[in-house]
Amino acid sequence: MLSIRGTEQEAANNTAARWVRACLGLLLFVHLVLLGFFQISSLDTWFHLKEGELYVATRSLPTQDPFAFTTEGREWVKYSWLADVLFYLVYAATGFPGLVLLRLGALLAIAGFLYRLLRRCDADPVAAILLVFVASLALRFRLFVRPELFTFLLLLGTLAVLFRLPASRPGTAYALVPLFVLWVNTHGSYVFGIGLPALALLANLLPMDWSAPGWGRLRLDPARRRHLALAVAALPVAGFLNPQGIGLLLFPFRQNRMIRLTAFPEWLEAWRYPGVDPVWWEPVVVLGVVLLAFVTVAALLVVWERRFDPVGWGVVAAMGAYAVFRNRAIPYFVLAALPFLALAIARLSEHLPTRLPAEVPRRIGQLGVLASLTLLILSIVDQAFLTRRFPPGFGVAEHIFPEHAAAFMERHRLDGRVFNSYQFGGYLMWRRWPANQLFIDGRYDAILFDEQLLEAYAEAHHRPVALDRLADTYAFEILVLDAEPGSRMDHLRNNPTWARVYWDPVAEVYVRRDGRFARLVEAREYRLTRSTADLTYLEGYRASPAARAQAMMELQRAVEDNSRNVLAWQGLAQEYGAAGPAARGKRLEALTRALALLPDNPGTGRLHAERAEALLQLGQSAEAETAAREALRVDATLLLPRWILAGAAEGRGAWREAREQLRILLRRIDASHPMVSRVRERLDGVERRLQAHGAR
Repeated sequence: MLSIRGTEQEAANNTAARWVRACLGLLLFVHLVLLGFFQISSLDTWFHLKEGELYVATRSLPTQDPFAFTTEGREWVKYSWLADVLFYLVYAATGFPGLVLLRLGALLAIAGFLYRLLRRCDADPVAAILLVFVASLALRFRLFVRPELFTFLLLLGTLAVLFRLPASRPGTAYALVPLFVLWVNTHGSYVFGIGLPALALLANLLPMDWSAPGWGRLRLDPARRRHLALAVAALPVAGFLNPQGIGLLLFPFRQNRMIRLTAFPEWLEAWRYPGVDPVWWEPVVVLGVVLLAFVTVAALLVVWERRFDPVGWGVVAAMGAYAVFRNRAIPYFVLAALPFLALAIARLSEHLPTRLPAEVPRRIGQLGVLASLTLLILSIVDQAFLTRRFPPGFGVAEHIFPEHAAAFMERHRLDGRVFNSYQFGGYLMWRRWPANQLFIDGRYDAILFDEQLLEAYAEAHHRPVALDRLADTYAFEILVLDAEPGSRMDHLRNNPTWARVYWDPVAEVYVRRDGRFARLVEAREYRLTRSTADLTYLEGYRASPAARAQAMMELQRAVEDNSRNVLAWQGLAQEYGAAGPAARGKRLEALTRALALLPDNPGTGRLHAERAEALLQLGQSAEAETAAREALRVDATLLLPRWILAGAAEGRGAWREAREQLRILLRRIDASHPMVSRVRERLDGVERRLQAHGAR
């Protein structure tokens, strides 16, 4: 009877465990879909597509770069030609939706591959799911339509081959060779494809009494060791199976010698990366957690067993150190380290029953399940409803790229050489070549720009004489520049040489005043308005009717140039509001257009409140009330919506509701606020109305 009950209990436990794993697996899948399903938002996607188009159209790999005018005579290392061709073929067949699905499919494949690898390394299913989640956070900031998508899979494939060696045919080691050839022709991270097998080989040459490669999972017998040695020796030779020979093989080493690389965020030291954008704290935390977890668990095993895993420690020492100093390597390190961490944890768990009370391992397992559930649910809620770091969908994140500036250039035939912001190079190459050639783009290291040119590019942002010197040297008459405050060339304001003929929240276009586009300058120069979110500068023009009229004309032209120029619509709304009752209808239209362009922006509360005010002034009380409540939903601290709601309530005779809104206003505004007397006066009037109704 006892044995039957024990069997039934064990079956129930197994069923519960399967349900828990299924639930965690489903949550992980949802997390991954939310993580990978977002619009095209990488600056580099565009030049990869354009290069792929060139390779397919010419059926060759041209030796001279045609896209930039600063690259003449320079070596062009086409380090990702294979991925570029694939990206372009997918785009040509399916458009941007196909690229988005390709990225999502690659992410799911990476997760599935890693999960199987972790299970092969004795990770419990729950632990494997948790570790895949950790890896996905490290991948997040490199999860773009870029060649790395494929190299993450090649890295996992290399590890899978290594872990299969001890139990498979001796010749399995030669599967590393085709993987390496693919990697060399896909991305410069191929060095990991030779480093990991070489590390496994070296670990097998160490004495067995104190060395346990992969805690025994990578220990090879002499025959397999010989085959691995031959395969490792063949890898550098196989690397020459690329269209550029030694130049491509040397590229990663020449690339890392460029001092100016650290001027670009992806090449920063890991601890400095969140300083560029706090959003990117996740990969740095993941890096720290994985390093700490491996060192802690592996150190305990060294103490308890007097042996260590030279491969795992080698991955941490080499790839981990590189990831610390080059944050773009964090995903490679995490993917490579997690199987060795899983092996270490599994080995540690064998010791726990003899060193801890029997109840402790079970409690640890329960805590692991609870932690996995909590982290996955929080991540799903965060991605679905809170931060939404990248806009979901199949299209292009237009708020990142100079799409409308490029359309303006097409309409007005602004052809020729362009001095451009670095981050716009890829998009302009895709959209405007061959009509325009660029000064710089994201391939600055692939064409091995000399660093003096990079210094000159940086200097031109701060000194007008440096910009003019480059213009004279390279004969460009067009500037396409980032409108972000930190990237602007402030010296171009009121510049005697350059005139601004287009602006929106993303980009600004300048042309030379005395050049080919002088007529465009005469007809369309923007002298007064700016691409800045702080619109208070417009107030300075109100004292001069001529200046105010000029500013309004420029704002109207800005929305004609780009109907999605939200800053211009906001500027118009502000100035129509200052113009008085005659412009209320125009103010309402401008506010409505601005809000339509900012549907999910948490900073739109004030715009909703102003729209509610405009509606109330036009006698549309019901619509005004709806807009005021929307403003409070977005930002409950706003005062104007309360004033609007009180007015709307008064209009329909809801005196108690009006009184409540006015009382809330009085509680929230400071005693010195200029509105205090008006609110009190209005509240007194409402109180008298209520008393009069009560007397009846």
